[in-house]
Amino acid sequence: MKITVLGKWGPYPKVNGACSGYLLEDENYKILIDCGNGVLSRLFGFIDSLNDINAIVLTHLHSDHISDVMVLRYAVGINKEKGLIDKSIPLYAPTDSPEILNEIQFKDAFELNSLNESTKLTFGRMSISFKLMSHPVETYAVIVEKEGKKLVYSSDTKLCDGVIEIGKEADLFICESNLLEKDRTQDAYHLSAQQVGKLATEANVKKLLITHLWPEYEPEDVLNEVVLQFDGDARIAEEFKTYEI
Repeated sequence: MKITVLGKWGPYPKVNGACSGYLLEDENYKILIDCGNGVLSRLFGFIDSLNDINAIVLTHLHSDHISDVMVLRYAVGINKEKGLIDKSIPLYAPTDSPEILNEIQFKDAFELNSLNESTKLTFGRMSISFKLMSHPVETYAVIVEKEGKKLVYSSDTKLCDGVIEIGKEADLFICESNLLEKDRTQDAYHLSAQQVGKLATEANVKKLLITHLWPEYEPEDVLNEVVLQFDGDARIAEEFKTYEI
């Protein structure tokens, strides 16, 4: 399994950056996880055609995770009408904002499916499941497993039992850290770097990839706070880089 970081910033990008987007690949399968602003043009650098995309997963319906879907719908819908794309792409998303889901659809670009904790997807030998996180809108972490290997993407969340559970023994944990501890408030719906470090230690994470960075922070400040609590392999996610498991 491998995953490419197409965007790592939130809720808006740093100069020349992009918001949340990840391309998960295994064998001939390609799954796009989140599609924030700036992601689509980068995606084209890693695929030959939109026909290559087997599914799209939107972990929640905040703009920094879905805004490029509003452009992707044109690329799929119009080219499907012209015969250049031969399918509607299966898209999985929470259904708590039906008005947004209705807006996403265009010329049957997508085959819309409800995303919840009972959703189970299988692509070859790779299985994907989902866990509800704690965020102002319905939000799901993504758990990918294959032959004893485990890749986890937290999506957006504050500290909760669910995010501790999913990280356990992860071979690669892609975890959000949108705050430094000094800026964390009681009503913050994101993890601080300190919390991420403690979580990774408690979960015995093998490799930690830190993402969804606040663009006004220096990434090394986030990493430095994480490694005070976690002495394992911790890195800031690099855009355009592919990580293999």
